[in-house]
Amino acid sequence: MPSLQHNLNMGILSKYWSTLRRVKLLHVLYNVKNYSTLKRNKSLYKRFGIHQSVVSSLSHASISKPGTETPWLDAPDAVEKMQEHSAWHTFSSVVQREMLLWPQRGYMIVDRLFENEVDQINKELDEILRDKTLDFDYTNSRIMNAWEASSSIRKIVHHQEMIRQLSFLLGKKVTPFQTINFFKGSEQETHSDFIHMTTEPKGFLIAAWIALEDIGADQGPLHYYPGSHKLPYVLGDSFDHSSTSWSVGDDLYANFEKKIHEEVVENKLEKHIFHAKKGDVLFWHANLLHGGEVVNNPSSSRKSLVIHFFCEGDVLCYHEITHRPAIIKEI
Repeated sequence: MPSLQHNLNMGILSKYWSTLRRVKLLHVLYNVKNYSTLKRNKSLYKRFGIHQSVVSSLSHASISKPGTETPWLDAPDAVEKMQEHSAWHTFSSVVQREMLLWPQRGYMIVDRLFENEVDQINKELDEILRDKTLDFDYTNSRIMNAWEASSSIRKIVHHQEMIRQLSFLLGKKVTPFQTINFFKGSEQETHSDFIHMTTEPKGFLIAAWIALEDIGADQGPLHYYPGSHKLPYVLGDSFDHSSTSWSVGDDLYANFEKKIHEEVVENKLEKHIFHAKKGDVLFWHANLLHGGEVVNNPSSSRKSLVIHFFCEGDVLCYHEITHRPAIIKEI
């Protein structure tokens, strides 16, 4: 059981993390602590022309030789490539139908994939909160990496058929690196995950969003913009912000959201809303624009599990939003 001092320290960090996470010196100290993990990036830094230590802050602006590889289904002839692939006929007709729409839409939906697992996940999450095994992060609305305390979530994260489908979509073996559990509608503005969890080459990230209950209009359901994944990636050098060599600008994320809103309007994107049933899964492309609708009933829950996956191999992973290299721990 965590000590009182540990709980106090974590409470202070949680309270002020939204500010502290902008201080790059703290990033460096944290990176030094995790040097044994980050030293694996040395060859990738050389490959992508990053002339700095693996413990330094990292952003897209640090990359002088960007990778040229792209996910295979981002190509114009993606549908033909899929159907010619030796693994194509190993997927069910339902999954094939959704996969064929992936190149055009940037997402796929598998109904009730985890319907039988949801109740146990919710039971374990209730126990985790009751026992204070884990707690909400600085947003006070979500639990990060509940897989550490939930055997049911760990089992979902390594679900072999899901891993196989996601690896097929990206053309590389995927590995899970993070889970997020939401309990209420996030009401988050439209965004792309890619500025939060970034890869070089671009695009080798994918997400699974799992409904842990039926979700209707009053609960602040998820929204997304089909086809938005085809837009250029919006990174820190795509818009103005006040970041310096010492800190990440307070205005970076607000200006990012403004830029995304401009992209939605300029490209006349059509918003879709996901009224999910318990156990439904929405897989989305790294660059798919999505967010949370307004919560019309403040007393309602909107329980969901998000799993993010990076690709294995010659892919560098970092966080453009905080200018940090990713510390990837095995789940």
